[in-house]
Amino acid sequence: MVKKATILMQALLKLMIAAGFILAAAWVLFFDLLKARPSWSSWTGWPAFCLFVGLFFCLSLVLVLNQARQKVRLSKLQAKLRQTLLEKNQQFELPKAKKAADRDLEALFELTLARFEEEHQEQLKEAASKEEMMTNISHDLRTPLTAIIGYLGLVVTANTALAKEDQQKYLETAYHKANQMKMLVEDLFEFAKLQSSQISLNINDFSLGDLFDQVLANYAVEAEKKGIRLTTQLAPELIVMAGDSEKLARVLINLVENALKYGQGASFIKLTGQAKENGQVEIRVVNDGPAIPEDSLNRLFNRFYRVESSRNTKTGGTGLGLSIVKGVVDKHHGQVRAESSDELTAFIINLPQKQEKEEQSHV
Repeated sequence: MVKKATILMQALLKLMIAAGFILAAAWVLFFDLLKARPSWSSWTGWPAFCLFVGLFFCLSLVLVLNQARQKVRLSKLQAKLRQTLLEKNQQFELPKAKKAADRDLEALFELTLARFEEEHQEQLKEAASKEEMMTNISHDLRTPLTAIIGYLGLVVTANTALAKEDQQKYLETAYHKANQMKMLVEDLFEFAKLQSSQISLNINDFSLGDLFDQVLANYAVEAEKKGIRLTTQLAPELIVMAGDSEKLARVLINLVENALKYGQGASFIKLTGQAKENGQVEIRVVNDGPAIPEDSLNRLFNRFYRVESSRNTKTGGTGLGLSIVKGVVDKHHGQVRAESSDELTAFIINLPQKQEKEEQSHV
């Protein structure tokens, strides 16, 4: 970074060079070229010489000082930006500008600093969310693992006399806890693959109605216990589309589980599909549970984000389910969003009905 004293010394040197050039040019003009004229005299030559030198010297002075002032301003902006970057442990080298900074450049630097600050705050929030997620995962893994060890310990201990009913109950509880752990690990594994961009799509043609039925069949018993009706609706009745049916099934599973988990008091969960004229298929997962707060709608698909302010043992989870949904939809070149009111909450997915075969390679 050029110091202010160096800029001033450079300006003084330029001014001295300009003064010498102006004097030399004026001398040649008035005392060599114009001296040959009959009307020339020292009484008219010297005043014209001084006026010429003074005028051009003032012009050079203005130009040099303006350039120096702009260089000083640019130097200050560089120092400010450099200090900000150093505070964030980032390396950055500004190119030497041939033209000095003006108001537009200053505004650009201020905008750059504001964006760096915004990104820094987002990184801090993400780091805090990630730390909270790791704490949650540790708790969610440790709790069922402790229960599994405890119940199985009672079953396998030779000195413990247990009735067959108790043994069956403990084994079923251990099995349930093991499934909880399996779901957590699957979420983490799927999320890690999506983040590393090493996931590949197995593109095939499939019936959307069959996919709906396959997904809802897994939750028929749970939904019946909660008094929730599971329904589907397609327009037209047969929609054949291309995509990775297994990963899209995972998307629907996450959304249905989300509705079952957080839609307390809901009376139905409905999966709808509609073929659009623009070659898109719109899929909706709708329920009539509690509304999602307005300020949370735009952040639902962020990594590790949870609507609930504090975790509870009933919902649990890693906060990765909706992030996985967005990741899979993005890989299919689609979009996903959420809408919510006091009457209905809907997760809306728009996907191309046809997929390029190149999608089968690693994305």
